[in-house]
Amino acid sequence: MPHEGEARIVSLSPALTELVFALDLGTHLVGRTGRCAKSVEGLAAVSCVGDLHSIDYERLQSLNPTHVLMDFGNTPKTVVDALDALELPLLSVEMTDPQQNFDLYSLFGAVFSVPMAADTLSRRFEAALARVTMAMRNKTRQRVLYLAQKDPYQTVAKSSYGAALLDLAQLELIGAPETASEMEDGGALVMTESLLLSVNKILFNGSSVKFKRADIKAFAEEFGVPRSKLVRLDNDPNMQFGVRAIDSMDRLIALREKTDA
Repeated sequence: MPHEGEARIVSLSPALTELVFALDLGTHLVGRTGRCAKSVEGLAAVSCVGDLHSIDYERLQSLNPTHVLMDFGNTPKTVVDALDALELPLLSVEMTDPQQNFDLYSLFGAVFSVPMAADTLSRRFEAALARVTMAMRNKTRQRVLYLAQKDPYQTVAKSSYGAALLDLAQLELIGAPETASEMEDGGALVMTESLLLSVNKILFNGSSVKFKRADIKAFAEEFGVPRSKLVRLDNDPNMQFGVRAIDSMDRLIALREKTDA
C-alpha cells in the first residue's frame, strides 16, 4: 500500500540507500548506517545510526522513521531480532535472484508513490540484462571458486543472489553448498589441491573490507596458484541489487572477458 503523509526513511543497506536516491527520494532519508555514507555523495550529513553490527537503536527510534529499509539476507540475525522487538516499521527485502530487481523497483515505486521513476529503472535494467544475454550467447560455462571473505576462507551458497548474478555470465560456483543452511562452520573452505585445480578461475570479493590486492598476492604464494588464475572483483556480488544491478550487468560482461583470458 502507498504510504500516506511525509515519508521518513532510515536505510540500513547501502544498496537500498542508492535505490532511494535513484528514485529521487533522497530528501526523505533521515537516517543511515556508517557504510551507507560511502555509497552516495553528500550522504555524510544524514544522521548515522551506527554500523550494521552495532546499531544505535535509541537514535534510530528518535528519528521517528516511517520506513526502516533492511536487506534481510545481509543483516545479522541479532539485528533483525532487535528491530522486530522494537516493532519498528520495517521494509525488508531478501534478494536471491537478479530478476527480483523488477519486483523491488515496483515495490518501492508503489510504497513511495514514484511509479514512473520505478518504471524507468525497470526499463534500464531490462536493457542491461539483454546486453548480458547477448554477450553470453556463445559462451561455455566456466568453473570458478568464489571467495567471499577470509579468516577463514568462505564462499556463498548457490542459492544466493551473488551466485545467481555470476551465473548470468556463465560462471558456475564450485565448492559452494546449495543453500546457506548447508554451510558447515559458517561456510569455511579447505583449500585442497584438487579444489584449486578443478576451477578455471578463483574470484575474490571486491569489497575493500574483504580482500585487498596484498591478500590476493599472499593467497597465490601460500597455495602456489598462478596470479593469472586469480581475479579480484570490482564489488561484492551479493550487494549488487537495486539500482546497482543495472551497472553490474556491464561489469559481468567485463568480468567474463577476464575469466576467458
